Order: sequence, then structure tokens, then C-alpha cells
Amino acid sequence: MADQPKRFFDLWFVLANNVIKEVPFHVVTDWIQQGMAVPDDRIRPSGTSEWYPLSNVVAFQPYFPQPERSLDPAEALKPVEMEVEWKKSSDEEDDDVDMIPLIDISLVLLIFFMMTMTVASFSRINVPNMQNAFTIEQDPGIMRIDIDLKGGQRVYSIGLGTLEPSEEDSNLGSDVEVMIRLDERLRVVTVPPKVRIAAHGDIPYEVVEEVMKGLERRVEKGILRDYAVEVNERGKP
Repeated sequence: MADQPKRFFDLWFVLANNVIKEVPFHVVTDWIQQGMAVPDDRIRPSGTSEWYPLSNVVAFQPYFPQPERSLDPAEALKPVEMEVEWKKSSDEEDDDVDMIPLIDISLVLLIFFMMTMTVASFSRINVPNMQNAFTIEQDPGIMRIDIDLKGGQRVYSIGLGTLEPSEEDSNLGSDVEVMIRLDERLRVVTVPPKVRIAAHGDIPYEVVEEVMKGLERRVEKGILRDYAVEVNERGKP
């Protein structure tokens, strides 16, 4: 794969089976250095179909931790200068424990788990070869917004729990139509519901973000309880 650092990449976290699309080059290198992306993860240039092991991409290899270089026999036989350091008395030792490294590690782990956390599957979209799938109970208190692709066009729909959307709530052409239908549904509920977005894996992030912005405004008004996003990656690389 060509070394083009200015391009965007799709990154597949194999262990969490989670795909993040259109990640800038510098963000990928930061994740590698922070240990959030590992050599066994897969990567591809955005807009392409073939995945590559992250450790095999030349552009990212310098950012992985390098193994310590072993000494050759001649270098090992060179005399070593040693400085004797007298042990300090207990009165001179600092009893304070440096907590900064522990805090740094905790923050890195927190960010990692937040990024790899998956949302329970609420989508009616058929996703082949899906791993770690499980069945949820139908919950009338949960509304679902599906964003699918049909014939290369984005199609929106609204449903309850795992139920199929009604005919009037299906085949909506834009996020504006979705918000109009959602507001009509919210007028007849007494308790602010939860909303889950089930998006096709090839849907650009900007499209999902527009729906999220509309839901965020309704959460701030108190007519929605909360919302979350699930991205479905169709097929395996």
C-alpha cells in the first residue's frame, strides 16, 4: 500500500470488531503511539475495499514501539564503566509517590474503552457474518432510527425496539424528514424515550452526525432521554 500520509483511512479494531472511517493520518499515528491501535488491527485507505495489517504499512511502522537492540559479541566484551552510588539514608528518601504516570495510564485506558465500546444491536438491517451478536427484547420505550443504503441512495426509517417500521415511517429521503416524523411521534408520548441510531457501515460520518445534532437539540429540550449510535459493517474484508 502506498505511503500517503495526507490521506484518510478506515481503521478496523479487530479485537473489538469496530470500524472507524475517514481517520486522518496523524490521528492513526497518535493511536499507535498511545497503544490504542495494535499491529494486528487492519487499515485501508478510505474509499477502497482491501484491508491490510496495520503493522505491514510502511508509513505507520516507525510509530510502533521498537524492540531494544541486542549487543553484538564484540560490543558486549567492551569494558563497562560503573559508578558506585551510595545508598541514601531513610531520612533522605522522598516518601511521596508520583501519581502522574498512573493518571496518564488511566486516561489512556479510559479513552480506549470509550472508543471500543459497542452499542447493543437495535437494527433491523441484515448484516451478514456479524460477530458477537445477541438478541434484545422489544422495548416500546426505545425508538430506532435506521440509516441504510438502497441502490446507492441513503434511506431513513423510524421504528420501535426491534419492530419493523411502519409504511409511513419507511423510505424517508433525508434527515429533515426523519426529524419531522420523530417530532410527530414524540407529541403522543408521555415519557421522553431513548433513541438509537442504526447506521449502515458505509454511511459517511457526516450523515450520522447531522442526525445526532437533531437528537442532541431534542435532548436539551427534554423531549428525549438520550441517544446512541451503532455502526454496522457489512461483510468481512
